[in-house]
Amino acid sequence: MKRLLASLLTLISAITLTHAIGPTFYYKFTVEPSPDGAGLVYASNQDEAMENIKWKSNWYQTVPFSQETKVEVKAATVTAYLYAKPNEGYFFSHWSKVNDNGTETVFSHAKNTTDLVTTTATTSSTAKNTYYKAYFVEKGLVYPVSEDETLGTVEIDNPSNKVGDKVTIRAYPDNLNGKFVGWRRPNSSRIITSNPYTLTVTNNNQGAYTAVFEERGIKTNGIYVYLENTYSHKLLGVTGTSEDSITEDQRNFTNTMMLVDKSHKKSHSLPALVLRLKGTPTGTGGLIAVDMTGQGISTYDISNLKFKVEKFDTIDYFIYGSAKGFTGYLKDNADYTTKGDMELIGSIRYPNLYNRPNNSTQYRWKFHIIDEEHLSENYFGAIPSAGTLKDGKYYTTMYTAFPYQCLDNVKAYTVDAILDDGSIHIVEVPDGIVPAYTAVLLECTSTEPSSNRLLPLTSDPEALTTPNLLKGEIWLIDGKNEESTYRTKFDPATMRVLSDEKGSFVAVNNKDDAHGNVVLEYIANNTCYLDITGHDLPEELDFTQYSGNLLGDVNDDGLVDVVDVMTIVNYILKKPVDYFNFNNGDTNVDGEIDVSDLMDVVYITLHS
Repeated sequence: MKRLLASLLTLISAITLTHAIGPTFYYKFTVEPSPDGAGLVYASNQDEAMENIKWKSNWYQTVPFSQETKVEVKAATVTAYLYAKPNEGYFFSHWSKVNDNGTETVFSHAKNTTDLVTTTATTSSTAKNTYYKAYFVEKGLVYPVSEDETLGTVEIDNPSNKVGDKVTIRAYPDNLNGKFVGWRRPNSSRIITSNPYTLTVTNNNQGAYTAVFEERGIKTNGIYVYLENTYSHKLLGVTGTSEDSITEDQRNFTNTMMLVDKSHKKSHSLPALVLRLKGTPTGTGGLIAVDMTGQGISTYDISNLKFKVEKFDTIDYFIYGSAKGFTGYLKDNADYTTKGDMELIGSIRYPNLYNRPNNSTQYRWKFHIIDEEHLSENYFGAIPSAGTLKDGKYYTTMYTAFPYQCLDNVKAYTVDAILDDGSIHIVEVPDGIVPAYTAVLLECTSTEPSSNRLLPLTSDPEALTTPNLLKGEIWLIDGKNEESTYRTKFDPATMRVLSDEKGSFVAVNNKDDAHGNVVLEYIANNTCYLDITGHDLPEELDFTQYSGNLLGDVNDDGLVDVVDVMTIVNYILKKPVDYFNFNNGDTNVDGEIDVSDLMDVVYITLHS
């Protein structure tokens, strides 16, 4: 199923459309300023440097555009770059698109912006006209300015304001790359963080209010997002693939790419829906050379191709790319009746690629950024089962291909040892920062993901050095769809899983309520199991509470070895020791260090 992602990249790469020998199509753009005399405008089918723009009071032109002939073309696209420059005494307000019936739709608040225009292909120079207006307003006493329009734009509700008027200014950070910092006044270091910001105009507060933005670092570190289809409100997920061949006509994303209802309870707890996006900002709200990583798989690694993200309007985007003469646009094919199943999720749908985009919402996608700024609405969290309640806490396991930090008093534990009484010992992960590919037991205060949030990290923390008997599971699907190659079959002789019905690890796999309440044959995706290979243990294993950095590590060197055994022997015999961690040595937590604790440390040493 490299067919899935390779379908996304072979047909969804960000190779720029080139002018090649083939039929010539024509597109007509009309751009006007409003009101007349307030500013200059220009439109181009090329992204031009500001100093090279041939400014005019209006712009009318039929643009030729060539497309290769390798595929049958019934519709073609071209990117129009729109530029606006206010005259003295005015400032730019917004772009408006003039519809065929004469009505107008606000398109963008950026002076320099792009629109993806789709029209019927024609070899006639009398092509259909696409019409925009750039609106300028006379400067009032208070007016907003963007410090960097590539990172964000601004607007004001009462542009021609006077002393005594109430005005509201608003900053619009670029959805993917910009982050609003605050408003700055001339000759002042003070930053006003309110957005929107409302004030009453006085002689003392008039003038420019500059919106300060900062980059999110999407090119270097990337950002985490939920990707939602505007039509169906389903979230796009990547589960992975391990096979690299795809047929040229393969346009269905089966297994690897999936669409899950945004309203599904588990949608906020599925790591496969947390997508790490990297790309180069275009300065017009879009991205090129885009790579997307899901749960353990990168679109670029699979196909060696990258795709493009381009704004449709203020919040919606097209996702597309070109390969082998085919330009594919990602779409939720609402009439696609073949639906798939995934354990613990239920029925899902797959997206498709099409070469005929239009204004339909099925082609449009929203990016919901998952970071500290948007945690209230865009969060990733854990969903423990109500049956795991133990001493007022709920438990679940988690395994992700990305690092994260535990919030909301969630604690993460690894399993460092199995004690001689048949229980397992858990060790708290320092600072709640879980490195990528680290299997953990999570302790939560609720069964709701909104109360058990886990914040994905764009920087990679150091791997844990303590032993961990937990192993994680991610399904990386193969092209032959042979389950044994990408899923781990549950084996009660060598495995224990955290029960959904009790707060302990048991020798019976959990049930899948979404598919008839049957016992799962395989380890559930994104969960963990306890590896008890080589141990003769009971069917149910309880876990002890955290009692130090590493049980048995009495000299605090990060290891449990023969040095610890000799140290605890000397401690019991009352011989001098340089250092002794009592909590780590008191393995049975009875307040004393004796032979019973010594035997536990010997056992841990032999089985670490």
